[in-house]
Amino acid sequence: MIRLETSTGIALSKILKEVSPMKYSSNKQVNRLLDGSYHVQIIGSPLRKMEGSIISSFNQAEMLNSMVDQGTPLVLFFLDKKYLVFIEESIEWKRINFAHGDKDRSFFEGNINMIIKEEVTL
Repeated sequence: MIRLETSTGIALSKILKEVSPMKYSSNKQVNRLLDGSYHVQIIGSPLRKMEGSIISSFNQAEMLNSMVDQGTPLVLFFLDKKYLVFIEESIEWKRINFAHGDKDRSFFEGNINMIIKEEVTL
């Protein structure tokens, strides 16, 4: 099951879909030497990222917005692994339904970019 939770186990997503394979982004320094050849230097370990689409209730979206703003680490369960992640930027939410004022049945969808801090095999 694919889901996003707080570190204390509170669910932040009803559905987490279209999760991308992990992307790696490294800090590269490319220099051209006097003889015309190139020297490529990679500094540090690469930053690991995943993208996905999240569907959350109004209450979950409010809680998630607050946690993203505070830089709180979240827990992503994906396939057979558990990841400690940070959401890179604020989420642009799109309303899916209204539910006549019921905040637990009013759903929103948004795209998230997650930075992977740790990975654990379950």
